Amino acid sequence: MERKVKVRDLDVMRGDLMSVAKRSEYVAERMLLVVLLIALLLVPGATARACTPATGIVVTPVADVGDGVEVQSIVGTIHPGEYQTIEKPVPTGVRSIVVNLDWSGHQHPGTDLLTLTITLPGSAALGPYHDGADGRTDEKIALTLSGSDSLPSGTWKFLIFGEDVPEEGTEYTLNVVYYY
Repeated sequence: MERKVKVRDLDVMRGDLMSVAKRSEYVAERMLLVVLLIALLLVPGATARACTPATGIVVTPVADVGDGVEVQSIVGTIHPGEYQTIEKPVPTGVRSIVVNLDWSGHQHPGTDLLTLTITLPGSAALGPYHDGADGRTDEKIALTLSGSDSLPSGTWKFLIFGEDVPEEGTEYTLNVVYYY
């Protein structure tokens, strides 16, 4: 004689092997699949490739930040939760800009996080960009911004955010180089 038992609105036969244990295994597999899908969505694996936002500006990683001629723009210190905006005039006829935010070389390497958002004249924004946006996790954000025509001239704003830095702050250098 087999008895039916009600488990979550399903009739399960006591003698049947497809019982609560099998259902629990099925639920566990589904939960694992959902967790894996969420993890894949959170990984910034596509950040190192070219990106063309609605502005029409192509953002690509800088191939090698060490060999180029850099113009030192700003050296500063940023504290936890602090925003700092650096304004730079971009002249007419500029075809590309290389931006390099570097906060490496401090006493606690690998632990500090800064973000960079670039606002163009007219308030269109690019970013925010994090360490690794250039394909390398090295406490630097090194990007080339270019367009098929000249980039918008006027005042560009570079917003730096101290996302995860120690109370005493983290020093950074922002370099911006224009190419005609």
